Amino acid sequence: MNLKYFLLILIMPLFCFGQNEKNKDALKKHIQKSRDFYDEGQPDSSYHYAKIGYNLAKELKEDSLQVEIVSLLSAFEPDLEKGLDYLKESESLAIKNKHWKSLEGIYFARGALYYHRTKDESALVHYLKLDSLLEVRNDDIFLAAMNKVNIINVLYDSQTANDTSFFPQMNKHIKDGLQLVNDGLKVGEDSLKFYNAYYLNVPAAILYEKKAYVHVQRKEPQEAIANYKKALSNTGYVDSNFTGNDLRKSLIYNGLANLYESEQQKDSAMYYYKQELITINKTTDTLRQAISNYKIAEFYNNNNNPKTALIHLNTSQGLMENAYFIREEHKYKIQEIYASVYYNLGNYKKAFEASEKARQYLNAIQTEFNRENVSELETKYQTEKKEQEINLLKSQKEIVEQQKTNQKNILLSAIALTTIAGLFLFFLYRNRQKTNIKLTELDALKSNFFTNISHEFRTPLTLISSPIDELLEEDSISDKKRQQFTVAKQNSERLIELVNQLLELSKIDEGHLKLQLQEGNVLQLISALSESFNYHAQQKNITYQIDIPQAKEAVWFDKSAIEKITINLLSNALKYTPENGTVSCKAYIENNRLFFNVKNSGKGLTPYELNNIFERFYQTNEQNQGSGIGLSLVKELVALHKGNIEVQSVPNEETIFQINISIDKNNFKNSALIVTSNTKSENGIPLYSDTSNEEDENLIDSELPMLLIVEDNDDLRDLLKQAFEDNYNVITASNGTIGVEQALEHIPDLIISDIMMPEKDGMALTEDLKNDERTAHIPIILLTAKAGVESQFKGIETGADDYITKPFDKKLLILKVEKLIASRRQLQLRYSQELVLIPSDIAITNLDEKFLKKVETILEKNLIEPSFNVSEFSEAVGMSRMQLHRKLKALTGLTASEFIRSQRLKLAAQLLKSSEINISGVGYSVGFNDHSYFTKCFKEVYNCTPTEFAKRS
Repeated sequence: MNLKYFLLILIMPLFCFGQNEKNKDALKKHIQKSRDFYDEGQPDSSYHYAKIGYNLAKELKEDSLQVEIVSLLSAFEPDLEKGLDYLKESESLAIKNKHWKSLEGIYFARGALYYHRTKDESALVHYLKLDSLLEVRNDDIFLAAMNKVNIINVLYDSQTANDTSFFPQMNKHIKDGLQLVNDGLKVGEDSLKFYNAYYLNVPAAILYEKKAYVHVQRKEPQEAIANYKKALSNTGYVDSNFTGNDLRKSLIYNGLANLYESEQQKDSAMYYYKQELITINKTTDTLRQAISNYKIAEFYNNNNNPKTALIHLNTSQGLMENAYFIREEHKYKIQEIYASVYYNLGNYKKAFEASEKARQYLNAIQTEFNRENVSELETKYQTEKKEQEINLLKSQKEIVEQQKTNQKNILLSAIALTTIAGLFLFFLYRNRQKTNIKLTELDALKSNFFTNISHEFRTPLTLISSPIDELLEEDSISDKKRQQFTVAKQNSERLIELVNQLLELSKIDEGHLKLQLQEGNVLQLISALSESFNYHAQQKNITYQIDIPQAKEAVWFDKSAIEKITINLLSNALKYTPENGTVSCKAYIENNRLFFNVKNSGKGLTPYELNNIFERFYQTNEQNQGSGIGLSLVKELVALHKGNIEVQSVPNEETIFQINISIDKNNFKNSALIVTSNTKSENGIPLYSDTSNEEDENLIDSELPMLLIVEDNDDLRDLLKQAFEDNYNVITASNGTIGVEQALEHIPDLIISDIMMPEKDGMALTEDLKNDERTAHIPIILLTAKAGVESQFKGIETGADDYITKPFDKKLLILKVEKLIASRRQLQLRYSQELVLIPSDIAITNLDEKFLKKVETILEKNLIEPSFNVSEFSEAVGMSRMQLHRKLKALTGLTASEFIRSQRLKLAAQLLKSSEINISGVGYSVGFNDHSYFTKCFKEVYNCTPTEFAKRS
């Protein structure tokens, strides 16, 4: 053999030995660094070096060092299961090598993990194991006392409301713990006594505090105060640099504050709450700081100082966001106090929002400890623990044999586990199916809730808006009042818009919302909407750029959806752009798709915000105004329009929303309604600038008369529906309350209602609808099983138009419906023949006459304005567009836009007969901004041109 290879073989073991020694030294350095960083309060760095050390110890098979560092590693491991695995692996090594001191640390660390992370009974199991081990070995009085504290904490946290059954067990452990402290203080030399006094006063303070708590629960305030003060005195022995000392003091101050508050000693309670806050702020425990702030906030709020309470609450919320291991109870408590504070401050909207958040957190909270199980576990371990742990210490051989037995049973265990896993997966699959059904039902309930509450908001909002409008029209109010009412008006309009958005989302969720496609110039529409934001941009000194080419190309799109998408994106961009920033919008058509991009400078979005920006009710931070539903609605509308939306953001630079949607009619098939517009220019493109026809109703679903059937009997309701559905557009309601809501929402041509119904009977329904301006004109036929004349009198007196007794002849009912609707048609015909609107001639009730007089007044004031349109008309009347449309359709046979045009043409006819204005001047005088369009409309109505009509006159 070559000599050099022989020498290499000889020196290799020496080289490996030297290398191992270097690695071992490095390992010890890593462990020491981890401890140093822990002492300095730097958990991230401590965890980093603990993990390196642990892995290196495993690699070098240094068992003693591995079990030495594992407690520190598991404490900071974010993944609970991984931390438990570290401890399990090291536990077997500690038992194998008889490292009992390390085993004590492992049991303590495992109990702490369960206690702080899951709060379940497993924490008690491992603390009791440690209690047995320490009792046998008797080698660490401080750890034994602290472990008693841990057992007491688990018992304390497992209690339920008004539960005192755990007091005997708790008292026993307090007594044992204090005995350990006293025994430790008597041990050995003076230096050792000082050492023990320095450290044992930590558990002593905690034990006295818990003892005080027991006295509080037993309504013994003086004894409680005495023990709280003993606890405080024991904290005085501990070095003020020890952060746990300040934390303990803060808890004791909190106990005293709560006690004095319950004893109605407000000044003393306030003093200790403030001491608690001062003390906890000296620590780095963000969670405890947050808890102390919301507790003192609750005290201020309960004592008529909600403003100061709100300051502490906001501080608590900010601290909570940076704290570790936040439990749902804390989030719930903060929101519960927020709700009360905002209510006391009169901010009911925020109070409601906070209350909803609190409710959500409350539903998520599950019982973390079962008191009865904890009590049984402790009893079980009290009787078995000594025998088990002593056997553990004496019989390492038995443990090894048991491990061998376990290995022999691996095959059987694997089979059993496979079977159990199969059963588990089966039941999990079945439970998921049930859960999905429940979630679907919950979504439906949520959707119905938003729909119903949105409808409920409309009436009060109208009642708010109408008086404000009247006040703003008065010249006598001061500028200050006018400004205040203007703000109120703007906010009521904002609320109406939010209600509309909620309804849109609800319809999308239920699959009821269909696009209403019409052919037109979509780029012209987006350009007009974009131009309307110029003033807002100028107010914030924002550079606002619009890049939309002029095009005459007609495409198919839903005008309402495009408006909502454009307005939401541009208003959001301007809202979140700082002063002197830039906003740009660009739109173009390519390959039968519309591309629309909005870009703004500003703070931008974080990756987390980008992932959640389209979630409903999501806001980037709580200070932002808005409901958080605008972008969610945009996404749903884009998807409905066969498109997609993307958002890109560079933090502190810019945010870009990019949309592309289909504008090809063939892509939609049966998923949308095709609306043929009557308002087209010669080249077939809708004249959006012609405001008299811009609102040509998308509300017309059918030319058939609309019939509302209100009947609580399902069979009879279905029978009536079948009888009329061929010749009428039928909607139904199962009781009077729903019937009134349906009538107000849809404004039917006629109502058939039973009298005897739950929640609201037919009499009340008739009275409500006949006294409402929106529905007073609707004929109502009442059905009843009561044949008495008095019942018929009562029905007619409430305003019913007819009365039929059950059982009734179906043909007779159909005939009565036809005649009532025919009589309304006669009134509509009469209107069409009148040159001037005469409310008394076409009104059906006094409320109708008042309504028409109001319409007449509004038209006299606004008719000659070319910009006057259906939206302004409905707002002035105080009705929604659909309600106004149905009301006018019932009284005059015309839609709202047709009615405006009809009145303009009738006014033009009067001017042509009685004035010297030239023909083109007449058109402009009555609100037509296009002479050729005026001539066309006039000829359609009067079968001659304006010039011919003037000559005939």
